[in-house]
Amino acid sequence: MEKFIDSLSKGLHYVAQLILVAMMLMITADVLGRWIFNFPIKGTYDFTQSGLSMMIFLGLAYTHNVKEHISIDFLVEKFPEKVQNIMNSFINIFIAGIIGLLAFQLWGNSQRLFHSNTVTGDLNLPIYIFAIMATIGTTVFALTAVMNAIVYAQKVVSKNES
Repeated sequence: MEKFIDSLSKGLHYVAQLILVAMMLMITADVLGRWIFNFPIKGTYDFTQSGLSMMIFLGLAYTHNVKEHISIDFLVEKFPEKVQNIMNSFINIFIAGIIGLLAFQLWGNSQRLFHSNTVTGDLNLPIYIFAIMATIGTTVFALTAVMNAIVYAQKVVSKNES
């Protein structure tokens, strides 16, 4: 299960990277087109706005998995390793619960957006697609947090048995 969640988070991370490259190229082309030819690319704002949200939501799980997020652990580091693992397990359970609620709300919001046919301003892209992608990203993030909680709990148990 751990490898499956790892591969999901890596896959979403690669998609986020592709979106970042596409945004970079589109913004560069838009600026050059506006500056040199006085002809901006239609929909750059919509694409950048939607792409940025996708980049964030799709990259969360991978960031949590490789522990590259912001963490304040100056207090936790002072405890013994067993206590650190217990605290990290509970913290990850808490994160999974909060992010799970967020994913649930995002799913409900995507359904409302689908039924109301809400679209972006210039490109008329349906917004529910981006809400569903955000739901996928947060769901994988919650699964990653659950996996991390289990890993920390296993460390506590294995330390007691040896």
